[in-house]
Amino acid sequence: MSTDIPNAIKAAEKARCAAMLENDNGVLSALLDPRLQFHHATGAVDDKDAYMAKMAAGRIEYVGIIWSEDNVITLADNAAVLTGRMNTDVRVDGVDKALVNRVTAVWSLNDGAWQMLVFQSTPIAA
Repeated sequence: MSTDIPNAIKAAEKARCAAMLENDNGVLSALLDPRLQFHHATGAVDDKDAYMAKMAAGRIEYVGIIWSEDNVITLADNAAVLTGRMNTDVRVDGVDKALVNRVTAVWSLNDGAWQMLVFQSTPIAA
């Protein structure tokens, strides 16, 4: 098992966040597994097509993303889980939101590239 998986996952997550902030849907799409299940802090769930459609339509606009307490657990040579705390400033359907969440993300290695398979965010009580 490669000991470089945690660094690869953190780099992929950094690239995903940059793509979201830049609204670069081409890069973002490449970083998301076709089987994506994106669980929003509201409890809503999107598959990849629905999530990408919201991004393309400008319904979700990321303004700032700060990760802390990030930890990668390697499950196998082709699977890992990223957990931590994510502070996100986002505009959803024109409404500004400041989110403070615990996040769990599952990443899988597909054709030599790490892609996010599952994203789950849970609000941290104030």
